[in-house]
Amino acid sequence: MSFSLKATVLVLFATLTTTIATPVTESAIVSRAFDDKDFINPTLNGGSFLDASAGLGEPLNVIISGKSSPSVLDLAGDGFLKFANAIGFDRECLGLHIGGAQQANLGDGRGWVNETEVLRQSFGILGSIGTCLESLEGGNHFRVWQQAGTNAIFLAVSKEEDAEDHHDIVPDGYDIGRDLLVSSAAGRKVFFDITKFKLITYNTVVQNLTGLIPAGSEGINHGIAIDGQIIMLTVTQS
Repeated sequence: MSFSLKATVLVLFATLTTTIATPVTESAIVSRAFDDKDFINPTLNGGSFLDASAGLGEPLNVIISGKSSPSVLDLAGDGFLKFANAIGFDRECLGLHIGGAQQANLGDGRGWVNETEVLRQSFGILGSIGTCLESLEGGNHFRVWQQAGTNAIFLAVSKEEDAEDHHDIVPDGYDIGRDLLVSSAAGRKVFFDITKFKLITYNTVVQNLTGLIPAGSEGINHGIAIDGQIIMLTVTQS
């Protein structure tokens, strides 16, 4: 295949997988108390909103509510991955993961369990091409755990430096990473599923949760302070 033909195929593929987004409006952000169908507070049963990393922890700063569409909460299949694709993330470069798995205790009776997967910013290109760019140049990424019982998905989101800087978290990287992901997800997204040749629509309602994790840097990996906010996303697929 010639270079020009390869380039054309890549551009076409990226175009077909582009997400159509609507601006975030006031109606996309609501204030309401969460309940046990959204998720169960891990700290009520010996869990934590920090994962375990190098003797410290990274904040579980985004939660996909258990009230989201079952397809979105599907980690065994590709339902959650398609939602992640729609907001600009994909599996790691060439399926390779460097470093040990981090653990989290979601207070669901299972104790400390390994992350299910790590997804990285894909820069609008599905597959390992986009996430390989993230591995080289740095960007946003998140670790995934699912709470037994509620099926809520807990994410540890952060923005990291490039490979030359050993993928360290950027200054204020936990809050920045969280906010970038939420901005990408909020409101209405229309995603072209190239595997089934159809459009999927995601409507995401954003809720800011406070008082669940303290602000500051105590116990936080890399000593990076956080603002103490956790964002809950309720995602409806149609």
